[in-house]
Amino acid sequence: MNGQAANAFDPRLTALVVASTSFMASLDATIITLAMPHMADSFGVQPITVTIGITIYIVVMATIMPASAWIADRFGPRRVLAVAITGFTLASILCGISRSIEAFAAARALQAACAALMSPVGNQILFRVTPKNRIVTAVAISTTPALVAPVIGPPLGGMIITALSWPWIFFLNVPISLVAMGLTLRFIPRIGRAAPRPFDWRGFFLLGAAFACVIYGLEEAARLRGSPALPIGLIVAGIGFGVAAVRHMLTTPHPVVSLGAVRVRTFVATTLTGGVLVRIPFRGLNLILPLMLQGVLGFNAFWAGLLLLGYNGGDLALKAVAGRILRHTGFRSALTVSAVLTALATAGLMLIDAGTPWIVAMVALILAGAVRSVLFTGMMALTFADVPPDELPYATILNNIGAQVTGAFAVSFTALLLSGSAALRGGDPGHLALADYRAAMLAIAVIGLGAAWVFLRLPGDAGAEVSGHRTAG
Repeated sequence: MNGQAANAFDPRLTALVVASTSFMASLDATIITLAMPHMADSFGVQPITVTIGITIYIVVMATIMPASAWIADRFGPRRVLAVAITGFTLASILCGISRSIEAFAAARALQAACAALMSPVGNQILFRVTPKNRIVTAVAISTTPALVAPVIGPPLGGMIITALSWPWIFFLNVPISLVAMGLTLRFIPRIGRAAPRPFDWRGFFLLGAAFACVIYGLEEAARLRGSPALPIGLIVAGIGFGVAAVRHMLTTPHPVVSLGAVRVRTFVATTLTGGVLVRIPFRGLNLILPLMLQGVLGFNAFWAGLLLLGYNGGDLALKAVAGRILRHTGFRSALTVSAVLTALATAGLMLIDAGTPWIVAMVALILAGAVRSVLFTGMMALTFADVPPDELPYATILNNIGAQVTGAFAVSFTALLLSGSAALRGGDPGHLALADYRAAMLAIAVIGLGAAWVFLRLPGDAGAEVSGHRTAG
């Protein structure tokens, strides 16, 4: 399909397709942590073991995502998107009918492979059919559901788990995916395939090996079983594969992902350094809170979901004024201060115990979510502010990969902190106490605090064209 024909489609309708796929993937990722204790009972394992379903999902996504642009160019974006939605639906059903942790992990891997194509290919279509003067509107439509899903996910998931059972959180994807498929077939144009280009198989496999080895090594370490030689060897091998992948992509003429954006200081700060330090406590709390609220503090899935509604709702509520704060203070000050406040709020959640009134716990979680709102909004806005236009497609992939890999690392690392704390106090790593959750929260809060130093070193006028902030003089 040529550009003129593509523009005949209303980009707002195309944005709805992207929104539906983003909503489905985000809702799925939000609910699963709440269901982990119930899934563990069904599989006959400890709740911490179910984290393999989260880590394998993120690793597969990060591995497949670099190839998404090439796959879309090779087979056609509309066809790839339709196949990805169909595969995600099938994988969701397989997750729901799984009766062992091994079958569940395999189904999650398939689900992740399809999710790795849905959003990137959908965004590729969106940018190709949307005129530049309508990009902001289209992006706002496509991204809003991904912000809403983490807010409604916990209470919705808690209600489903309490009233029905955990498989229904995956069966919920079926009607949503049917809507997404209908929108795809009706409103996504047939875009012509791009000129074929060589696929960087070596870079693809090196990146995949690096992600798999490091994350699986951390997963094995968190289980505290057998000799530490295996997890240490896997992590070292993963680092070696990662170094080889970077060297290869810097020298090959057609890398699986261009690394040009790493020359941009603001991109590095929000994606590879400060962004990593921020996302570790964020993803870590997403694991800690559902387990602690249900496993130690005695809340059922429904009430735990309502409390997590406050945590994610506080984030969404403050986004309405986040832009004004960034415009008034600039990125450097806003990110530095909010990184400190987020770390303090994370550490403050350690004070919640079985005697804490429900409303007090809710207020603490709302405040913890609110203070991180400016931080994540600012990072999102600053990430691509100084990236050259020709590097934007690859910068987007790099940013997504960074977020996914950091998420997998955070989950595995937090699980290691929890089981390690239990082992140090002489307890059973499979049966965690409140002290273990508190130790893990303190550790990830200290890690998050390190991001403030990274952001403090940014120029005072960093991203000024995006924020509208004007420095003195």
